Formats: sequence, C-alpha cells, structure tokens
Amino acid sequence: MLTLYRRHRAKCKYKGRRAKCFCPIWAQGVLHGETIRRSLDLTNWEAAQKKVREWEIHGRENTVTVGEAYDRFLENQRVNHSAADTMQKQRLLKKRMVEHFGDTPVRAITVDDLDHFRQTWHLGPTTTANTINRLRTFFNFCLKREWIEKSPARHLTVPKIDEVERKPFEPEELQKIWEAVEQFPNWGIYGMGTRDRLRAFLLILRWTGMRIGDCVQLEESKIVDGQITIRTTKNGKRVSIPLHPEAREALEKIKNGNRFYFWSGEGTVKSAVSAWERTMKRLYRICGFRAHCHRYRHNFATELLAKGVPISEVAAILGNTAKMVEKVYGQWCKGRADALNELVKATWG
Repeated sequence: MLTLYRRHRAKCKYKGRRAKCFCPIWAQGVLHGETIRRSLDLTNWEAAQKKVREWEIHGRENTVTVGEAYDRFLENQRVNHSAADTMQKQRLLKKRMVEHFGDTPVRAITVDDLDHFRQTWHLGPTTTANTINRLRTFFNFCLKREWIEKSPARHLTVPKIDEVERKPFEPEELQKIWEAVEQFPNWGIYGMGTRDRLRAFLLILRWTGMRIGDCVQLEESKIVDGQITIRTTKNGKRVSIPLHPEAREALEKIKNGNRFYFWSGEGTVKSAVSAWERTMKRLYRICGFRAHCHRYRHNFATELLAKGVPISEVAAILGNTAKMVEKVYGQWCKGRADALNELVKATWG
C-alpha cells in the first residue's frame, strides 16, 4: 500500500503532509512487493490519488500517462503521413492536456475530467467541435491499444454550430476588386510588379477554385498545355483544371525563373500563405468590404452548379467529395432546384 504526502519547498509556509499548497506530491510504501519512494510529478491531490489507484490495480509498468500516450499517438500520426497542420494542432492539444492532467494515467481520465478540461477552453463553437473530434481520435487510439477500457471523449457534447451561408461574390464586388488592384501599391517585398503578381494570384483563385495553400505552391511545371494538374495539400486528391486564357497571360507576365509563381520557396508554406492573406486584407480595405480567399472557391463552385454541372463533376473539379459539395453548395445546384420546383408544381393539381 502506498501513502501520499507532500515534500514542501524551502519557501513554503506549510508543514503538514496533506497541506493545501502546490508543493510536489510523493508516494511511499510497498507496491506488488516493490518498495517505492518517489515523486509523482504532480501537485494536485486528486490526480495523485488516481495515479496511485491505477498503479495498485494495473501495476506501475502497465500504466501509461497522458504525455506518454500522446507521444505514441503523434508518432503514429507522423508515420501515417498526417498533414502538417493536423500534426501541429494535435501537438498544441497535447501541450494543453499535459498542462492540465500532468502525469495522470490515461486510464484514470473520466468524462467529468474532460468536462473540467473543456471549461478551460475559450473557443468558438466550430473550433470547440474540431477540438472534441481530435480528442476522440486520440482516445480511440488509446482504446485500440487497450490502454483504456472505454473512451471518455465519446460522451462529450459537441456544441451546436449555426450553418454559415457560403455566399459567392456579387458582380459589383468582383468589379471593385479589379479596380482595387490598380490602386494597390506596386512596390512590395519582391520589388516592383506587385500588382501583376496580385492580379495573377486573383485570376488563379477566380478561375480554378483552388485553395489558397495550393495556389501559393503553384509551380510552373504543373502547367502543361494550358492544363493545371496538382495534388491538393488538404486531402492529396489529384485535380486537373484547364487554365483560363486571361490567367495564363497573367502568369506569363510574372515569370521570373523561380520554381513557384507566388512563393520564393524559402521559409515555410504557412508563412507564405500568411503573407498572402495579409496582402488580401490590404486589398479588401481598398475595396471597402471584408472577404476571404476561400470565397473565390465558393464563387467557382456555385457558378458551375448554376450552369447545370452535376454535383459529382463539381466535386471532381474541386478535389472534394460529392457529399461535401452537396452539403455546402446544394442550394446553388440548378438541376436540383428545377427538380424541386417541378415537385412543388405537381401538387397544384
């Protein structure tokens, strides 16, 4: 049996072995025939009791802490070639988990513990839902390795998310954007020609529906016979799109011998994307309205659907699934709208 006690720091004003302070908690006694006297690397009394209970039930060697489990999980994600953004978000979640739970065994974490952990978040509904899904992925990983008997994250309630309308640009807004390009400062971090690069960047977004990350990484070698062929960064799907003549002309104008059209190739893709996002914010300030780069993708998709292109074909063009396209852009599908209208008219007798 193990006994818990605090070893007080020199400057601590308390002396009791169970004092309510933040000095480290130690365990002393005999566990399964082994004499133990060691620090638990915890300052929370409840967490220390849970850890000792786990040792007594499952043995010290068979108890995996939150930090150890997350390290194994992240290594598994790396081996499976998870996206860099996904890995970064999981690393941030690991840091917050370890800060909150310390060396608590992953088996000892309950739904109530995760509820308390969730109360420390200050996130919007969408980010909260995504974080809960990441927690579920982690605990499912632990469940498959029999480190836990059931997943406590399974019973976390996902917040209600209000559906956001994917609104394409109005013709007047697009006109304002092209006018704003002419007013944009022509000198930038790459020297003269900022307007030409900005115009080419906008035309690629406008006529291909590419995500900003894919656009930033567009290489000259990916354009053959007027056709852009890439693998999307987000899901690795192959996408092939004909290049609009206006966009092709704009790209020819900004050729400078670099591998990439819109990135020097130095630094990280994330920093390059952030730089372009800042440029776009400056442009929209000139326009007099707020927008984001993904709106060009909405514009491209809704134009295709409005002209009667089937959802499955739009999904192939965008590098997405038909289910996702129907969910996000279904209201703009001309064929679907016509069919629904006919069904309504059929009730008129």
